[in-house]
Amino acid sequence: MKTTVISLVSIMLLAGCSSKLPSQYVCEDGQSFQALITSDTALIRLNDEDKELPRIRSASGVQYQSDGGNTGFYGKGKEAMLVWGM
Repeated sequence: MKTTVISLVSIMLLAGCSSKLPSQYVCEDGQSFQALITSDTALIRLNDEDKELPRIRSASGVQYQSDGGNTGFYGKGKEAMLVWGM
């Protein structure tokens, strides 16, 4: 199983409209992805592929993870991490 881990600092390029827009995240190495975050799910787009992740319990910050556990989005404050499993 191939897994990509992307450590990043978020840059929110799209915000403030009446309808919720995806946030753009840019990694230190230049990779980027979009995330549309709600209270129940995170819709992540990376390299023209979409994954919908349900929210899971977190002691601190937010966590969204696929049922198989191979893809996850984790965030706290202005930092986030994306684990993109194949």
